[in-house]
Amino acid sequence: MTETNVHEIFKVNKDKLNVVCPPKQVFLKSDFDFLLTIGGSLVGNAKEFENFKFLLKSIGETEFYVLENIGATVTEREIPFKATISLESEYDEFQKIVSSFDAPFGWSINHFFVYGCLDNWGIYICEYPTVNIIGCEKVLSDKFRKVFSIDGNGYIELEEFLNKEFQDRPDLKKQFLNEYKLQR
Repeated sequence: MTETNVHEIFKVNKDKLNVVCPPKQVFLKSDFDFLLTIGGSLVGNAKEFENFKFLLKSIGETEFYVLENIGATVTEREIPFKATISLESEYDEFQKIVSSFDAPFGWSINHFFVYGCLDNWGIYICEYPTVNIIGCEKVLSDKFRKVFSIDGNGYIELEEFLNKEFQDRPDLKKQFLNEYKLQR
């Protein structure tokens, strides 16, 4: 298998003035289901990583990719962090790859695209709001819900958190909810 071009799943722009990141829609496919989890990292523990790998293997993936959304990241760097993660790797290996990045997930304002060889899913890890947005074809939604323990689209569980994240900008919260079809 070969890597899907990130541009087949996400709206990517390296120009910081025209960067695409939440509350704007980062996914190209408007017919995707969008699910939310709390952010900070892709997976919370080794068990979740194993479940994520099992899901990806079940749909035909052999590896996945992490690419920094350099336009949305607060940095002077011009070259984004990029990693290829084999589905044969262990959680500790994944953590080592992620921590090799100067400013790992959750330590500063960083945004990441996570995707595979197939163009039917992607995960956007963002700092504002600090959530992970899973975009996928409807047939995959239940699988992602199971891996990440998401009820519905995840909004109800994160509603209070999102209210705090957007407390000074209710207009951005409204845009975020509309862009990702996240109603109760």
